[in-house]
Amino acid sequence: MRFRVERICRSDSMSAIPLERARFDLALSCDALRERGYQVETNELYLVTKAGQLDVTIYGSGRVLFHPLNDKAKAKEVAQTLFDMLVPER
Repeated sequence: MRFRVERICRSDSMSAIPLERARFDLALSCDALRERGYQVETNELYLVTKAGQLDVTIYGSGRVLFHPLNDKAKAKEVAQTLFDMLVPER
């Protein structure tokens, strides 16, 4: 999946945003993340997990928020890992 990473204005957070239309099944993605050892909190609109010391919020639209993080390369690396695990909607 192609995506861009942006720093969120005046914060120590980064956002990964898909460049093409994407929708993920959050329930199945939650299961997939848990199977790989992630602890996941679910919400109707998003998932919350940790990637190392980072708090990560994953939306059904594919947008992923990382906090605290100001390293674009690290955000790209973590986002790609997560995108590879998320389950697309059918």
